[in-house]
Amino acid sequence: MKVYVLGAGSIGSLFGALLGRAGNDVTLIGRKEQVRAVNENGLHVSGFEEFTVYPEASLYAPDEPPQLLILATKSYSTKTALECARNCIGPDTWILSIQNGLGNEELALKVTPNVMGGITTNGAMLVEWGHVRWTGKGITVIGRYPSGNDPFVGKVAEVFNASGLETHVTENVNGWKWAKAIVNSVINGLGTVLEVKNGALKDDPHLEAISIEIAREGCIVAQQLGVQFEMHPLELLWDTIERTRENYNSTLQDIRRGKRTEVDYIHGKIVEYAHSIGLEAPRNELLWALIKAKENLNKPGG
Repeated sequence: MKVYVLGAGSIGSLFGALLGRAGNDVTLIGRKEQVRAVNENGLHVSGFEEFTVYPEASLYAPDEPPQLLILATKSYSTKTALECARNCIGPDTWILSIQNGLGNEELALKVTPNVMGGITTNGAMLVEWGHVRWTGKGITVIGRYPSGNDPFVGKVAEVFNASGLETHVTENVNGWKWAKAIVNSVINGLGTVLEVKNGALKDDPHLEAISIEIAREGCIVAQQLGVQFEMHPLELLWDTIERTRENYNSTLQDIRRGKRTEVDYIHGKIVEYAHSIGLEAPRNELLWALIKAKENLNKPGG
């Protein structure tokens, strides 16, 4: 399958490496440092598996349309990234978002009706340019967005599974996107404020209790919006923590690098949706504010 990965950060690089190793025609589209490292020395994966692949890497999307465009940028870059890649999105190209947060698929639908949503509980960390560590082996769930099915979704799942990515197809991907956002609201929220690995949130009884309350708050908002879950967010939360217990969440990784976080698209979106239906989400609102403050304090010169 011809695949472009738009956003060659940690998760994008991991997916690209696994798909490339399985023989797919993969092009990574990312920052100049990552592009240079991959083109010069290949893309190295360590952690659960160790190997090096040599996919194409480019600063810009090629003109030839791919069959699949994987959207793996930070959520705050989605709109700009899609505009930059518009030239390669053909009538038969499908866009798959595997990003954290809510709202990315709606932006993709403005470009093409062929949109899939996806969640993944795989953990990854960019060790250095050209080197990604697979820190947690999880599951990936994909489906036509916002609901329904298409034969191509099944084809993508087959390709992913053959590449070593455990992947399942759903006709309710919006439910999975909400479930993952709720999981992120706990792991990324508490893990970033306390600066702990994911496993600590389950190992400490105090943090376990707080985690349940944060997740319950997000569930109430989702259910009032009519969202239905195939897997309860708490079940997905504990499963994700077990699979990635030695991982530091992506928001904390961004904070430590002095980078902008995706908190506006996780806690911020949950608060926004809550207010839209006359509810409050005080736990998410508190975590949102604390992480924004931490983000500002950790900026270079902050």
